[in-house]
Amino acid sequence: MGKTPLTEPEMYALLAKNLSYLRKSQGGLSQKTVARILHLPPKTIMNYENCRATPLAYAVLKLADYYGCSVEDLLTKNLTERK
Repeated sequence: MGKTPLTEPEMYALLAKNLSYLRKSQGGLSQKTVARILHLPPKTIMNYENCRATPLAYAVLKLADYYGCSVEDLLTKNLTERK
């Protein structure tokens, strides 16, 4: 029997945690810098990391590509626990 699927709020909370972790673990870039690199509005990354905004699928794809992980991992796995 598989794991219970995440609810939508749980998924967005995990995404926020993962985005913050990945940004800080890759040289401690600022949120503004990541937004600039990905051609997103300046406050967008901050809003994603604080669960104040829900990213569109295209933004999630860009973030996953930038951080070198899959969209599925970004949305469903606690990446702070990976080795």
